[in-house]
Amino acid sequence: MNELIPYNHRLIDKNSSILEALSVLNKIAREPIAFVVDEDKRLLGSLTDGDVRRGLLGGHDLNDKVESIIQHNPVFINKSSYKVEDIVEYKNKN
Repeated sequence: MNELIPYNHRLIDKNSSILEALSVLNKIAREPIAFVVDEDKRLLGSLTDGDVRRGLLGGHDLNDKVESIIQHNPVFINKSSYKVEDIVEYKNKN
């Protein structure tokens, strides 16, 4: 069965370590993108295993805060107002 992972399983607190973030990404490995949020659950950025890999190769270590390696300007679609064409366009742009 191909069920979506609940969004709250994808949330990572900005003060989490990179190691803690890797644990979240591992749990959602089928759809490996997580979202880093502040204490008010405001989106600060997105995180993929590729971001972690680039961070580690760039000199970060597993105890560094995840906020130091996130994509700070993620592209997103508001669930209350979108068109299928928007989704296709974003997918085509990776």
